Amino acid sequence: MLGKVYLLLYNCCLAFGWSLVLVYTLYELYSKETTTTVYKKVEVALKLSQSLALLEIVHAAVGLVRSSPITTFIQVQSRLVVLWLVLDPVKEVQADFNVPMMICAWSVAEIVRYWYYALSLVDSVPYFLTWARYSFFTFLYPIGVSGELLTIYSILPHVTASGMYSISMPNKLNVSFSYPTFLIIYMLGYFPYLPKLYTHMLRQRSKVLGASSVVESEKKTS
Repeated sequence: MLGKVYLLLYNCCLAFGWSLVLVYTLYELYSKETTTTVYKKVEVALKLSQSLALLEIVHAAVGLVRSSPITTFIQVQSRLVVLWLVLDPVKEVQADFNVPMMICAWSVAEIVRYWYYALSLVDSVPYFLTWARYSFFTFLYPIGVSGELLTIYSILPHVTASGMYSISMPNKLNVSFSYPTFLIIYMLGYFPYLPKLYTHMLRQRSKVLGASSVVESEKKTS
């Protein structure tokens, strides 16, 4: 019972946090008519909301939810890498158009997802929310991933010129590390994984919405 209450509070808080991120983003875009101030406006709410997703790995690991800890980690880490290791430290790219595009896609997806999880805990999920949960990804996923890849790509000249996070030889440990090379490899890692995840989500959509349609029809005829 306590676990259910905790998960309900957790999901409601994250739904609220991502709602703030979306509202701040849209307000900046509408009122300022520019992308230059969006990240600074949403920075705190975005960092907090996205970083709290780390708890989802813990939830899976301790059995609070049925998800696989490994799968959950893979899903969570990509956004954390983009946020903390790409977007936040390189100020020059924070005004790029792909940043609000990415943030809006993340926000809408997470608002729907967390409200869906929260209402599932009390068996009160409306059909529209179920439909949104298993339909919005068809366009939000490509938009979000495109924004992530563009953001990573856009910092390559900056991290190459500055040497940020790179380790050159010689040094006491006798090791070297190229951060730009790591980012390129990381970007390439998206491509074998994305089609599998997208097709899996399409199968889930067909399975869940097909079953939901049957239930809705039965309710209307009963």
